[in-house]
Amino acid sequence: MHLRLLLLIMLLGGCAGQTPQPPATVANWQEHTQHLPQLDHWLLEGKLGYRDSRDGGSAWVNWQQSGTTFDVQLHGPFGSGATRIVGDDNHAELQQSGEDTLTAASPAALTVQLFGWQWPVDQLQFWVRGIPSPHEPTALRTHNAEGTLAALQQSGWQLAFTGYEQVDQWVLPTRIKGNSGEFNFTLVIKRWYPEDTAP
Repeated sequence: MHLRLLLLIMLLGGCAGQTPQPPATVANWQEHTQHLPQLDHWLLEGKLGYRDSRDGGSAWVNWQQSGTTFDVQLHGPFGSGATRIVGDDNHAELQQSGEDTLTAASPAALTVQLFGWQWPVDQLQFWVRGIPSPHEPTALRTHNAEGTLAALQQSGWQLAFTGYEQVDQWVLPTRIKGNSGEFNFTLVIKRWYPEDTAP
């Protein structure tokens, strides 16, 4: 009897010492949205799935952002070789193996050449950090229990943020689903490298 009581006490003591880690929380949305724009140098690696009423596909994504300068590399679709979209707020280039380089005033205009519709790269540089674009009006915004962004309607897109992780001092999305009429995408972020931690 004493032995069983001793084992029960030891078991309860062991369980008490294994405190589960709470999910990352955002105490103040306004402070969160002021903090995250400071993260303007980053690299993310993930996978993009896209679909419209006629076609669909997927690609591995490597996205490097340095201030307003971006370098988005897509591997897998669109034939052999990598597809690359580079530029800044005023200029964008689409580079594909064996093809002439295409230029436009915005990266979204270039994605028409890839998908047949505009993938909102300009807004995505904010959405991937879990905040609305400050350059466009927001039709709807909801938060989840942790205070991070759960759903967003902006620029004609409906977005669902279904995963987050703590990366250094930042709380960042890991899964974003978007749809605009017949156009859909899912971006699964496998790895974040904030600021100077990129390999």
